[in-house]
Amino acid sequence: MSGVWVFKDGLVRRVENPGRDEESSGGGGQRKVLVHVPSGEVVMSYEVLERRLRELGWERYVDDPCLLLFHQRSTVHLISVPRDFVRFRLVHMYDIVVKTRNVFEVRDAA
Repeated sequence: MSGVWVFKDGLVRRVENPGRDEESSGGGGQRKVLVHVPSGEVVMSYEVLERRLRELGWERYVDDPCLLLFHQRSTVHLISVPRDFVRFRLVHMYDIVVKTRNVFEVRDAA
């Protein structure tokens, strides 16, 4: 993985091309997708994501009107993603990758 870690607006995130903001580039950059590595399945909905997380022992946490929250009883980790899949961004993908090592990865969309 290449890139630069950037601190902006109280958040730290990895940027592949530091000269441009990936999430607000008007479609000029390569789109990214979250992939379940063991199956090669691209996560295209929260149904797919939740099924794969459940297989790893993650459970739905409290019912929040804005977020979907998942946790593992054996850890203090919490995965939070916006309830609307359209708002699922690169920062959410990398959060999942970090908390589920070697199970998910972010790739360029084909």
